Amino acid sequence: MPIPFRVATSPLTLAFMNLRPRPLAAAACLLMASIGAAPALAQTAPLQASHSYAIAPGPLDQALYSFARSAGVTLSFEPELVAGMHTSGLAGHYAVDEGLARLLSGTGLEGIVGASGGYRLRKTVGSASGALPEISVSAERSADTEGSNRYAPTAVTVASKIPMAWKDVPNSVTVITRQQMDDQNMTSVEDALRQSVGVTAIPYGDGTAYFQSRGYASEVQYDGLPANSSLQYLRQFNLAMYERVEVLRGPSGLLQGSGEPAGTVNLVRKRPQLTPGISGSVSGGSWSNYKGDIDLSRPLNDEGTVRGRIVAAGEDGAVYKDKGHHREGLAYGILEVDLTPQTTWAISAASQNDFSRGTDYGPGVYTNGSFVNPPRSAFFGVDWGTGNQTSNEFFTELKHRFDGGWVAKASYIYRHASSDSIYGYVNGLVQLNNVASYTLQGQRGNTTWQDLDVNLSGHFSLLGRTHQVLLGANYAQRDAYSASGSRTLPGIDIYDIAIPRTAIALSSGSNTYSEQYGLYAQTRLKLADPLTLLLGARESWYASRSQALLPVAADWKSTPSVNNKFTPYAGLVYEVTPAVSLYGSYSDIFSPQTQLAAGNAPLSPRTGEQYEIGAKGVFLDGKLNASLAAFRLRDNNRAVTDPDNPGFYVTEGRVESKGWEAEVSGSPARGVDLYAGYTRLDTRYLSDPVNQGKVFSPEEPRHTFKLWTKYQFQQPALSKLQAGFGARIMSQTNRGVGMQGGYSVFDAQLGYRIDAHWLATLQVTNLFDKTYYARMPARFYSVYGEPRNITLTLRAAY
Repeated sequence: MPIPFRVATSPLTLAFMNLRPRPLAAAACLLMASIGAAPALAQTAPLQASHSYAIAPGPLDQALYSFARSAGVTLSFEPELVAGMHTSGLAGHYAVDEGLARLLSGTGLEGIVGASGGYRLRKTVGSASGALPEISVSAERSADTEGSNRYAPTAVTVASKIPMAWKDVPNSVTVITRQQMDDQNMTSVEDALRQSVGVTAIPYGDGTAYFQSRGYASEVQYDGLPANSSLQYLRQFNLAMYERVEVLRGPSGLLQGSGEPAGTVNLVRKRPQLTPGISGSVSGGSWSNYKGDIDLSRPLNDEGTVRGRIVAAGEDGAVYKDKGHHREGLAYGILEVDLTPQTTWAISAASQNDFSRGTDYGPGVYTNGSFVNPPRSAFFGVDWGTGNQTSNEFFTELKHRFDGGWVAKASYIYRHASSDSIYGYVNGLVQLNNVASYTLQGQRGNTTWQDLDVNLSGHFSLLGRTHQVLLGANYAQRDAYSASGSRTLPGIDIYDIAIPRTAIALSSGSNTYSEQYGLYAQTRLKLADPLTLLLGARESWYASRSQALLPVAADWKSTPSVNNKFTPYAGLVYEVTPAVSLYGSYSDIFSPQTQLAAGNAPLSPRTGEQYEIGAKGVFLDGKLNASLAAFRLRDNNRAVTDPDNPGFYVTEGRVESKGWEAEVSGSPARGVDLYAGYTRLDTRYLSDPVNQGKVFSPEEPRHTFKLWTKYQFQQPALSKLQAGFGARIMSQTNRGVGMQGGYSVFDAQLGYRIDAHWLATLQVTNLFDKTYYARMPARFYSVYGEPRNITLTLRAAY
């Protein structure tokens, strides 16, 4: 009986075609017909990249199973061929061929590659061999980046529930790997997305941020479960909990359901490892900021069928303002159990508390339209203001691998966040004598998200070729309570805010509830050896309602629901050479609207549709990824004022977002790790009675370049040293009241490898202490980018 292990990514396949999808009724019939087809395990050729191995000495058959999982290959051998044999194990980084040869050293066996790309064991040439029954160690492709020591991903899950080779995805996808997170000492989702090509990360001033991509707010998923909520203004768990961050740009309606056409960010949690390990770091930096984390993973029984992992992380320190403090603590634990050799159950829980003192949204502009431009250290909040949020999460997953390579999976996540805050801010234009209105505000709220997904994936044979199919359903629910109150004080000197502690009564509040569910299907049809067609479709249902609670409780009020919303997807991948391919794709998404047409009729949802073409390449035996993409995105059916019926709306608004992106990640030379990308973006109102022809998303730069590179010195005398360099270069931006010119921010790092387990780094962000606005001034509010920050980190791994 085949034993499932992870499979390596297949050779590069890409395509180029501007494909306009038609109704996918025929595709749906094909998908349903495929379920009746006999499933067959598709065997893929191994990617000759370096993999990390930690295989202990012991029986050879068990070592071969571990090798197949780590290398991601299909490996077949006769049981009698290895009976009674032992191996001295394998530790380190090797290509598949070299690693297998080392593991088999002294056994009289060798591995050969079959026509399908899988490996088979035989006695070395010249030895006798009998005709024995063969068993297969099959595999499931993995998208994990942990332990790979790579910046270049091999596979992703954000575009399909099936781990799909990065090079085979006909859309723009960036992966911030675990290695890059560690190298740049990232601790927050904001840190990771600030480095991602095509994403603009903007701090809000209260410890949260909002993220823009291709003109719109990014959606979020957790291990592929859509949260029925955007990523904006939400405190997320510390990155110590996550194995990678996947960023899909462009409409993601096939698996997301409703949402904005920006795309989605998939946060993928760490899982227990097969071998024991412990790692952690401590750091101290500017403004007395201290951080630390510890990560322990190990099998919990001799057979390795029960595995556990715990992660703890914390931060404590001030900010660059004259006043302000932040404290954070995370605890995360996960357990995986192999109920049978083919069934795995996982369960995890996480809790994090974020406490801040001194929220500061900054000032805006003077009454004459000029920026206030205070010193970066100036504080415009109230020093007694506080914000406190507690986030809890429960996650469980059951996965069963059938004979023949089919996989069924059910996942559920429950997240709850509660917050309580009181703060003050400059509210309105500032007089030339630095006097403005000032608002004190108190807020309280809690939000619960529940998400469920079930899916079945596998391979089937049709017309002599092997194809792939995914069928699934998911459900997402969001239930939120929020209440607030405020008090406005006139004539406050913004440079002398001496307001005593004040209690703020909650005067307004509401409950909101939304839910959506949908059925989705996706197939990858191998039309010819170099040509793959991807077709997908989703049918969605969405509903929401709200209830006013303060000052007077009211009945629930439902907004227009969306029923049987059809969302298509299509892509084509064409392999030009084994290393370079071209692709084209069409993707779609919808977003419900609450405005009403004349006669109180509901408006149809907004729809976002994107055409994208591009090329992807995997070079240097899989060590280096490169991509180039061009896109045109249309946001249709936008609500605009009905000129014939004041107070009502029509769906005649349109926005266009277009541009191109280039990205490189991986290791272009020995000792060099690199992530670099450029984005050119143009957004514009195509049809709007007020904003016709204007830029739609002026906070996003037209030109953005991002770079991070690390070099491990190769000269023997300097072999313990490494150096890092980063840059973020932006063109001009504005938020409606004035323009900020382009700017550049540079980072640098110097590291010393104490021994195989310990590494010390000295990192300087904003090396030249550039003064710039991370959030541009509007009528009020503005946030400076962080000044020069020096951090010393000590990192260990065993």
